Amino acid sequence: MQTPPSPRPRLNVVQLIDVTGGGGAEKVLVDLALNLDRSRYNVTVCATRQARNYQPLLDSAGVRTMVLQRRSRWETYKMAEVVRMLRRERIHVLHTHLFGSNTWGRLLGRLAGVPVIIAHEHWSSRGRNEIWMDRLMYRLSDRILVTSDASKQIVMSSEHIPPRYLSVVYNGVDISKFAARDDRAAVREELGVPVDAVLIGAVGRLTADKGGQDVLIRALGRVRETCPQVRLVMVGDGPLRPGLEQLTAQLGLCETVNFTGLRSDVPRLLGALDVFVLPSEREALPIAVLEAMAAGLPVVATRVGGLPEVVEDGETGLLVPPGDVAAMQAVLEKLASDPALAACLGASGQAHVQAHFTVQQMVRQVERLYDQLAQRKIRAQRVR
Repeated sequence: MQTPPSPRPRLNVVQLIDVTGGGGAEKVLVDLALNLDRSRYNVTVCATRQARNYQPLLDSAGVRTMVLQRRSRWETYKMAEVVRMLRRERIHVLHTHLFGSNTWGRLLGRLAGVPVIIAHEHWSSRGRNEIWMDRLMYRLSDRILVTSDASKQIVMSSEHIPPRYLSVVYNGVDISKFAARDDRAAVREELGVPVDAVLIGAVGRLTADKGGQDVLIRALGRVRETCPQVRLVMVGDGPLRPGLEQLTAQLGLCETVNFTGLRSDVPRLLGALDVFVLPSEREALPIAVLEAMAAGLPVVATRVGGLPEVVEDGETGLLVPPGDVAAMQAVLEKLASDPALAACLGASGQAHVQAHFTVQQMVRQVERLYDQLAQRKIRAQRVR
């Protein structure tokens, strides 16, 4: 009688990042930590700075988290705790996120003898110093993850990183969270928006590295001349907010535009919208667009970064050039005046995300990469 093969031992995995909250990169980390197969992976999250708004999700799921409370870049001595943990717990895979943790993780992982180091890029626009550092250190990674083919091409051309180091892993969303639109009227009442208004929404950080929100506000001012029932809700915060609020006042749109600040109930807010807009000047593959499409909303996005890989113009959404107020005005007027078109684009976009951009698909792809790299590297270490 043939003996059945022994079960594969679990891999010890650490997800390393600055903070457990904020934007899309942090959301990807949390989704990975929550959804990696626990029968195959022991997952620890290490935040070198602070616990933030996604931390309760990790705590409620029982995901172990280390928070180092590093208050500045100069508190490098706290990184020694990471090295001790990596050695003590015999970590097999160190998966780092964003530039700071990617840089530290490469160094600390090699110092601790971690077999597999994966650096996850979540952005496609980099400063000169960051590009130089990545170009210098990429060989310390076993693989670099990027979120779109467009991002891969940018990394290859700007940082001269060979394609064998790069893997495209598209972001994914939990589509089950974006199905219900039951409290549409209640949300609109909270926002002070009439039930019969055409409500446009934008979700994202109000920062210069994204930009474009002023273009949306200016376009809305023009749209209001022909579609006075249009309203805009801007969800998010950042250093550009005071200037955007000032622009809104200058254009006489204070009763039309609602700045909500940061919200923890984005799926609920999406259910109250008629149209979603991402006006960014720079992007990689934003989760906000995937969430809006999962909610069945018609999406208007700029033709930047990986967005054309998700939003097929005229099929799963509408694309406009970045910074083009007239083009933004035209598509918003088209959707506001043609509910049938808006519904068709929303349904098509929703089906597209359900087929290609789910959390489950993202996680399975990452798991395959963990297994492939760990099997190869651990075997090589044993041979030596």
